[in-house]
Formats: sequence, C-alpha cells, structure tokens
Amino acid sequence: MNTILRACHLNKSFGKQEVLTDLNFEIHRGDIVGLIGKNGCGKTTLMKMILGLTPLTKGEIQFEGDSEYTTKRNSLNKIGFLLDCKLFEDFSAYDNLKLFSMYSSSIDKSELDKRINKLLKFVGLDNSKKLVKSYSFGMKQRLGLALALLDDPEFLILDEPFVGLDPTGVRVLLDYIVKLRREEKVTILISSHQLHEIEEICDYFLFINEKSIETHTKLGKNKIIITLEYAVPELEQSLSKLVTLKEGQIILPHDMMLLNSILKLIYKYNCEIKDITMNDSIEELFRG
Repeated sequence: MNTILRACHLNKSFGKQEVLTDLNFEIHRGDIVGLIGKNGCGKTTLMKMILGLTPLTKGEIQFEGDSEYTTKRNSLNKIGFLLDCKLFEDFSAYDNLKLFSMYSSSIDKSELDKRINKLLKFVGLDNSKKLVKSYSFGMKQRLGLALALLDDPEFLILDEPFVGLDPTGVRVLLDYIVKLRREEKVTILISSHQLHEIEEICDYFLFINEKSIETHTKLGKNKIIITLEYAVPELEQSLSKLVTLKEGQIILPHDMMLLNSILKLIYKYNCEIKDITMNDSIEELFRG
C-alpha cells in the first residue's frame, strides 16, 4: 500500500490531562478513512495535529514520508480541510473563493477564475448569485467543501461535515465526497456521528477509544453469524459455495432467503447450532 500519512507513537496532553496515548496508524493514498469515537475522545484534536494547528506532545506525524511537512507551504498546500469553516456572509460563493485564494501561493492566478468556476460547478453552486447569508446550511457546507478543495489537495480532512444537515443534505454531500475520490483521486479522512452513512463510503476506520486508536477494516452491515457446535466436511463443502465459513462460524449478509437455505443445509447434515447473532455494523464499537 502507498502510505500518504503515518502517525508514530503519537501523544497529546493539555497540561496534565492526557488526551491521546501512543497512537500508531497509517492512511493509504486514494482511500476514504472514517475517524470515529465517542464525543470528546480526541477526533478533532487529532485532525488539528495533522494540520499543524495543535502541537504534538510526543511522537511524530509523517506526510508523504516527511515529518517536517507542517513547516513547508508546498506540503501544506497538498492538504485541504473543512473544520469550523468561517465564511464571508455578505459575499457570494464566487467572491468567497476569490478572497480565500489570496492566502494561497499554489494557485496560478491566470487560471483562478477557471478553477473557481470548476469548484462551484462541482459542488452545485455554479448558478448561485445569492449572498452566502441567504444560503441553507447544506449550501454553506458545500461551499466549505469547495474552499477545502481550492488548492487542489491530495489529502482532504473533513471534521463532522454532516452536522446540521437533513437526510437529503447528507446524501448530497456523500455523493460529492465519493465523486471527489473517484474523479480527483483525493485521499479523505472524515469524522462523523452519521455512522451508517460513512460506513457506506469508507474503506476502513480509525476508532479512538480510551485515548488509544484501533484500525478496523470495513465492517459488515447487518451480518448474520451462525456458530456451530461442529460441522461435517459435507456441510463445509456445500457452504463454501454460498457463504464464508471460518472457525466454526458461518458469516452471511442479512438475507432471509439465504439464511433459510443455510439452515436447511445444517439440518440436512444433522449439525447443531450453538448460537445465531447479528453484527450491526460499526455501531457495535460504541457499545463495547
């Protein structure tokens, strides 16, 4: 895997209060990675550390193999972010992007108008001449996404981008995020409490729990797990064509017709069921 960002033995304390302890993780280029955990666990702090907005207490973060990237403008210009976005309410979306571009050294000024119009079209605001103060919250979030993309970043950090959005707004923003990875090949780190939505788009998850971090591969949504007392070879052979069989457990999606077929096979070969459970996606992590 091509690693774009790596954290090594990362620690963060505020005074005597330790917030994050010995974090080690990697983010692979081209992936969408979910950063999850309970409120106050340190998700936003970690994102600010990656951006160089909050100093590390111990350890290091490497971006493209460089641990000094936060001191280099060219490296920082490769990282876009949407945290607590402050917009110029009395200006249009176009003028907001024009104003923010003044702080960037990576944009070719002769191509600026073309770049702004492309971004506004990408987020569906190209036909809006209204002032930002008249925007819905969803429109403001989409403008914030355009601002985060202004420098054409390779790596994008999105902190709780769905907060305050209705279901339609969430769906629209999700579609833009997926499109961004697909068309622009941007690596994305996203935190959210909309767990079901980000499970749909993320390749894997970084779960902050009790100051530490765990990496979880894409978890099954509503999987049924059947644990057998024992399985005869004939049953294993039949099951191998239909589902995953691992260490006496049959793992299948939430499909009642498939479940019925599996149960018939189990009874056919006179095997006994020890337990049947349902794995309900990443929300299980919060109940642990």
